[in-house]
Amino acid sequence: MRTMHVSRVFIMFLVAALGVVSAAAAATSTEGSKEEKILDKVSKEGFAAIQEVRHARVAIFDGQPQEAEDLLGQAKKNLSAVEKNAPAITVTVKAVEKVGGKTIDTKTTSETTELIPIDAGLVLSEDFVATPEKTAKIQEANKHLKKGDKTKAVESLRETDIAVSVSRVLMPLKSTVNSVDKAISLLKEEKYYEANLALKGVEDGLIVDTVLLSQPEPPAKAEKK
Repeated sequence: MRTMHVSRVFIMFLVAALGVVSAAAAATSTEGSKEEKILDKVSKEGFAAIQEVRHARVAIFDGQPQEAEDLLGQAKKNLSAVEKNAPAITVTVKAVEKVGGKTIDTKTTSETTELIPIDAGLVLSEDFVATPEKTAKIQEANKHLKKGDKTKAVESLRETDIAVSVSRVLMPLKSTVNSVDKAISLLKEEKYYEANLALKGVEDGLIVDTVLLSQPEPPAKAEKK
């Protein structure tokens, strides 16, 4: 699969396109609505916290514990802001069950403030071959995204006749906060190896979820004469 990175400015488009805004917010949502601005801000703060965690791990390896402590202090501030303002989003979890030898797909949908989307990317199918027409449509979609026109962006992507998925990075809020708090305490105790493991747990705990956004129409079967 080929991944086209999508900046956090476009997360609002991805969230709305996948239908993960809460039902209440979706019912009143307009372009640049209050709900979208809050989620955009929360996404940026969550992303910044993860970056600070990563830089703190580097500081620990470089023998700079005070710098690591300062970075985690900033991460803590960003996470506190996320906790205060995190809106509810709808998350769909897929489960596969086998009954009588047959595979049955089931979906469970729930509303949560626990999973925060912090980054996203557009994933193209492995057999994607760039052509002037497809490249033009992708550029067209980017222009619509910059203008905040979500509907036209999705339509442009669907017209490329290639499978396009959205890959999102979700941050589990509660466990991330707990791990950062633990790492800060361990640093104060000069337990640097243990602090690094706690921060590794933050990165390992990030969830990547991919959802199909559009797929090419199957070729029409030739009529039998």
